[in-house]
Amino acid sequence: MKFTARLHRGSKTLEHQVDLLPPKAANGVRYFRVNSQAVEAQCEEIIPGVYSLLLDGRPYEVHILRRPGDAPGLASPYVVSVGLRRYVVELRDLRRWRRRGSAIEMEGPQEITAPMPGKIVRVLVAEGQEVAANQGLLVVEAMKMQNELRAPRAGRVDRVYTRVGTGVEAGARLVRLV
Repeated sequence: MKFTARLHRGSKTLEHQVDLLPPKAANGVRYFRVNSQAVEAQCEEIIPGVYSLLLDGRPYEVHILRRPGDAPGLASPYVVSVGLRRYVVELRDLRRWRRRGSAIEMEGPQEITAPMPGKIVRVLVAEGQEVAANQGLLVVEAMKMQNELRAPRAGRVDRVYTRVGTGVEAGARLVRLV
């Protein structure tokens, strides 16, 4: 699973790309890639909102709270305290953000891309076809799971870049919507 993590501290904002990798061991160790750098983490909740974190062999006590008045949801900001440092952190699931935000933010031609490496198992549209918002465009199989990619907005399929049986990498162009 891929996330964008934005950390706000004072007037500074840092943005990191985070990949949560599948667990390799049953001992609670998780592996991440942060900005393409491998990270090993082990985390245990001590009491609600307080965690003991072992990050690449270094221990931390982390306090996590949702900001008062914010609605629940993945993109909602959290207040994260590590020692004397305090951050406001926003997490965004890149696939959900693209689907939800792109219809509002994008006008004109839009490229629908593969959210992960996989194989195209079905193409549900043809070039020139009108599509409704949230209509299925194609199905990508990744890690033995099939994921239907949907139109983020209504429009016309200008180009289909792929066909059934083709292997694709994350970020590969699949469909152009106008």
